[in-house]
Amino acid sequence: MMDSIDWTAAKFLFDVLQALFMAGLGFYVWWANKHRATGKAIAEVNGRIDDLDKHVSRIEQTLDNRPGYSEIEQLRTEMATMNRGVAELAAQMQSTTSLLNRVHEYLLTEKGNRQ
Repeated sequence: MMDSIDWTAAKFLFDVLQALFMAGLGFYVWWANKHRATGKAIAEVNGRIDDLDKHVSRIEQTLDNRPGYSEIEQLRTEMATMNRGVAELAAQMQSTTSLLNRVHEYLLTEKGNRQ
């Protein structure tokens, strides 16, 4: 004896299963997109952090290569010594120029007196 199938109940059960499947699929898509977007955002942040790390490394390297206070003080001392030496040379050049001018005047005067 075959009982007749209640098609209304079967259709209702199929509709419920279909709705549950679609809800599950929708949840899966939402969950996957959420994690994909989060992963993409994390990858972008990691890229920005890497760029920032490279920039900071370059700045640190530049700062490491700059002279410190002791080196700057040593350079100032050396420059002061060189300035004194240049001043002495300038004074010697001035006295040499003065002597050369006197010799020149003397020679011009002597040549004028001979004629």
